[in-house]
Amino acid sequence: MPSYTTETIPGEDAAHYKSNRQKRKQGSPKMQPPLTPMIDVTFQLLLFFLLTCQFRVAEGQIPGSLPAKGAPASVQQPDLKEIRISVRPGMDADTVGFFIDNEQAGTTEPRALYEQLIARQQRLGDPELIREKVPVMIEPVDVVPWEFVVEAFNQAVRAKFKHIGFASR
Repeated sequence: MPSYTTETIPGEDAAHYKSNRQKRKQGSPKMQPPLTPMIDVTFQLLLFFLLTCQFRVAEGQIPGSLPAKGAPASVQQPDLKEIRISVRPGMDADTVGFFIDNEQAGTTEPRALYEQLIARQQRLGDPELIREKVPVMIEPVDVVPWEFVVEAFNQAVRAKFKHIGFASR
């Protein structure tokens, strides 16, 4: 059996011989997908997401502080009366009442809550010392939507209180 094959090229009368070794060297033709359209689509997707993405400022972090190293918490922080903000449901689902230390006159507006917190700082003495030492506890009463509890927290942060927490029933 011969170890070669013949190949005829159209338009020529002569036979061309191709050995098995030459056929093995050539191998089967590799199929390669067209890369240009794929790269174009990738860049278009990248550009689309970069142009439509909206970068927002982070909502913020809830600040927390640990006692100084080696000092017990009771020695470091004097026992001060906390300011308790009660968030109670209003007449309809879109309103709530903010009450500081269960006072009779509450407010439904977050801005008024901020003004009451500032007035409380002025009434208690040195506002800077009050901001640093007096804790603020936010107590949601009954079923209050979370957005109003967060609004009370934001107003306490806006009033520059350093120790803000959440009370549970």
